[in-house]
Amino acid sequence: MIANTSRQAYYEFKAEGKLSARAQEVLAALRVAKRPVTGREIAEYKGIDGAWKRLPELERSLLAVRCGTRRCSITKRNATSWRAVT
Repeated sequence: MIANTSRQAYYEFKAEGKLSARAQEVLAALRVAKRPVTGREIAEYKGIDGAWKRLPELERSLLAVRCGTRRCSITKRNATSWRAVT
């Protein structure tokens, strides 16, 4: 479930053009993910080039949060995992 304040912030950012189309794609991918994911996993599974570059932008917009680090299934290295704000 997405909090009303998060939903409101998203629509305000979208209406003002503050979220790029790419950031909107990344946010949509975070929302459908069943667990926290890394930027490289989003890029690989959703075909979004440079997805990891949009995550800090979403974090500044209060639409995504860091969930710690874990081994990325793509790079096999420790990486920050992310989830959408609910």
